[in-house]
Amino acid sequence: MGKNKHETLTIYNWKRYGLILREDESYQDIYSFVMNIENCNLCNVKFNNENHSQKRCMDHDHKTGYFRQVLCMSCNKLYDTKKDKKINKSKTGFRWIAPTITKNKSGNICVSFRYERAGFRRKASQSLTKLIALSFIHLLQKPI
Repeated sequence: MGKNKHETLTIYNWKRYGLILREDESYQDIYSFVMNIENCNLCNVKFNNENHSQKRCMDHDHKTGYFRQVLCMSCNKLYDTKKDKKINKSKTGFRWIAPTITKNKSGNICVSFRYERAGFRRKASQSLTKLIALSFIHLLQKPI
């Protein structure tokens, strides 16, 4: 793959994953910066395309979409995981589980839960809904 094709494909993927530019940035500038860094900004390991965990990654903030730093694959996977433990984005208190509240034809309110993780099928699950409902019931039965 030529340099121009690699740059085009890389920038396309960054946009797909949610990279958003600040006012004074361009995708080409970020690409040049990322490709010219030799070591991970966190663990200082030398980037190596032969070893998956040592491949170069463009790290961005998932809230804002802005570029943060250049990390190896290992550090990139751990970086957001550590932050996710501190800040749980799900309303249910469980990662990747989202509630859906609807009304049926007779006016009854129905609650179901979907498993929403990138790369996995997004579907409502009665067994997941039942499990979460039983967990809430169990919590309500405990004395305060």
